[in-house]
Amino acid sequence: MPEDYSQDEPITRRLHGILKDYPDGSQILREILQNSDDAKSTEQIFILDHNTYPSNRLVKPKLVNTNLKLDRYQGPALLAKNNTIFEERDFESLRNLSNSKKKDQIDKIGVMGLGFNSIYHITDFPSFITGDKYANFDPHKWHFLGGIIYNFIDEKLFEKSPDQLAPFKIPCDETCDNPFKKPFKGTVFRYPLRDYTESEISNKIYKPKEILDMFHNFYEK
Repeated sequence: MPEDYSQDEPITRRLHGILKDYPDGSQILREILQNSDDAKSTEQIFILDHNTYPSNRLVKPKLVNTNLKLDRYQGPALLAKNNTIFEERDFESLRNLSNSKKKDQIDKIGVMGLGFNSIYHITDFPSFITGDKYANFDPHKWHFLGGIIYNFIDEKLFEKSPDQLAPFKIPCDETCDNPFKKPFKGTVFRYPLRDYTESEISNKIYKPKEILDMFHNFYEK
């Protein structure tokens, strides 16, 4: 059975405040790169995915806001891929934003630290796959009770809800019909771009062009 994977606090108000301390723009990529470096990854790949994916077979939300559908996250997204697999403490650290174990594991991504939250400048629904796990965060609790985590192999998630994992196919293995029959040897974060204004975290809408500009600024500095 999937496990709840919500972050521990009433988080939208806190995230709104945290964003004031983390610059928008290309600094987001630098925070991601720093986390990847902390994790001892030997590669970091950024992908701007312009595609819009099917939404007929998504996972079933635990808590449904009938006006806000999961299909809103099937559009363009920023992807960040590295070759390090999460350990158990990394999952816990990521959900405990204000209680980072990084204090005593300074050389581990063990908890990414608050810098991870800079991605909420662009998204309200970060998700990722690592090893045999698929997880997402839903800080507004619009769809889930804060977030959820699946063992995508044991749960046969791709067979039951293929559209949920479809956006991860290209960075995982674009040559395979079902790359989710085995653990993924790394981690891919997916940040669907915010294209609506009802967010309590940020009212800034992001378009693919803003991500391209972010890439250019990042590589020029």
